[in-house]
Amino acid sequence: MLPLIGAIIGPVISAIGSVAKSWLETRKIKAEGKIAITSAKIQCKIDTIKMKSQMDLTSMNDMRYSWKDEYLVILLTLPVIGCFIPGLVDYVRMGFIVLGEVTPDWYKWALTGIIAATFGLRTWSGFKK
Repeated sequence: MLPLIGAIIGPVISAIGSVAKSWLETRKIKAEGKIAITSAKIQCKIDTIKMKSQMDLTSMNDMRYSWKDEYLVILLTLPVIGCFIPGLVDYVRMGFIVLGEVTPDWYKWALTGIIAATFGLRTWSGFKK
């Protein structure tokens, strides 16, 4: 009787072992896939940071001989200086009223883009926070 039970139980145990092994393999493959996806996301973030840093360095090197930054700084500070000169206060006020009411939106956005590109887009995004 014992050999008969062994002959019946042996294949059942073998089948259960095979199913369990297959299930464990599937779990292992899914876990490895999740790890690979997470690693790829992290590597993508690292690459993005490296790329932005390289772009900043390239941009800084390209601007070494440019007067664009200085020009915009002077242009943007002139109204501030004008506010402290009594004869110019009304002109500064009227200038800003005209800029606010008459200047087309596309021009305002273009000027904003020029300033953002000159002083760095990432710096500009820091102000929004």
